[in-house]
Amino acid sequence: ERENQTLDRLLSTQMSMDQLLLGKWFYMSAVGVLQVGVMFLWAQLVFNVDLVGHLDGFLMMTVVTALAASGFGLFLATLCKTRGQLNGLSVILVLTMSALGGSMVPRYLMSDQLQQYGLWTFNAWALDGYTKVFWRELPVEALAPQLAVLLISGVAFLLAARALAVRWESD
Repeated sequence: ERENQTLDRLLSTQMSMDQLLLGKWFYMSAVGVLQVGVMFLWAQLVFNVDLVGHLDGFLMMTVVTALAASGFGLFLATLCKTRGQLNGLSVILVLTMSALGGSMVPRYLMSDQLQQYGLWTFNAWALDGYTKVFWRELPVEALAPQLAVLLISGVAFLLAARALAVRWESD
């Protein structure tokens, strides 16, 4: 919005920065839920993943994962001043988080120390949760740690983004 000069127009209306960030957070989260839903629907159709049988755990994990990822995206967007900074920083952080979190190599193949570092990434918690749902077929109650960490991460990233967005309100 800053680059397209729509931020000033949005803030000149009755919309507050809180409303703007919450609207972006919920919109990006809804898109994330839709994207993951399409991926798992494809997995059910092509690879016989039992999505319908695990729908409750899938929905819980998908919603909190999308909230965390969207909060992280907003945090990065408010942290950076230009699109170039955002592109460079996000590529480095996302690739690092993916490597440590188990998206590139399963965490159980990593050393104990790397596995512990991976717990600082929200994608490790998301993968652990999806593993509990689809691989181990554990009950929804077993997802409590993953759901809590992802929800707290999403809210923490959103609050950090809000704190960083103060600079645009004073311009």
